[in-house]
Amino acid sequence: MTFDLNKYADEIANSQFDRIDRDWIEEGTHIIRIESCSGFKGQNKGNDMVVLEGEIVSTDSEKQKANDKVKHIWSLSGVDAWKVKRNLSQLKSLVTATLPAEVAGAVTADVVAKAISGGHEAIVCGALIKVIAKVKVSKNDKEFLSYSFMNAPTEVTPSGWTVTETLESDDNSEEVPF
Repeated sequence: MTFDLNKYADEIANSQFDRIDRDWIEEGTHIIRIESCSGFKGQNKGNDMVVLEGEIVSTDSEKQKANDKVKHIWSLSGVDAWKVKRNLSQLKSLVTATLPAEVAGAVTADVVAKAISGGHEAIVCGALIKVIAKVKVSKNDKEFLSYSFMNAPTEVTPSGWTVTETLESDDNSEEVPF
C-alpha cells in the first residue's frame, strides 16, 4: 500500500503556519524589524493579548545579536489595571514609532487597529523600531525588565553595535499606508 499525501492536502493548505521559535527581547538597546503583529486570546486563561514578532537588526546586547528572532507580548486583560494602562501606552508608542513624524500625533483607533492586527499583514510589518530594555527594581525589591519603544534612528553608529544592513529606506515616499 502506498502513502497518499492528497488525503492530507486540504488540511495542510488550511492549517496555520508553524511559528518560528523566538526569544523574548532581553536587556539592551535593539533595532528590530517588525515581522508580525497580531491580537489573540490566550489559551490558558483567555486573556486578550498582542504579540509582536521581529528580527534584531542591530543591538548592544551581550545576550542577543543581529539576526536573532525575538518577540514581545502585551496583556490587555486579566492583569492589574496599571499593567493594562502601561501596555496600552507601549502599544501606542509602537504604532507612533512606525509612522512618519508629521502624522505620528494623529493616531486614531482605526490606525491602531490596522497597524497592530493581521499578523504578517499588519501595517507595522517591515518597520524598524528601537526598543530599550532596562533592568529595574520594583518596590518589592524584585528585578524586572522595563521596555521603551521608539523611532529607530536612520543611522546606527554607537560603538559596539553590529549593523547587518543599512537602516535607510530605499523608498523615500511620504505616503502613509493607512
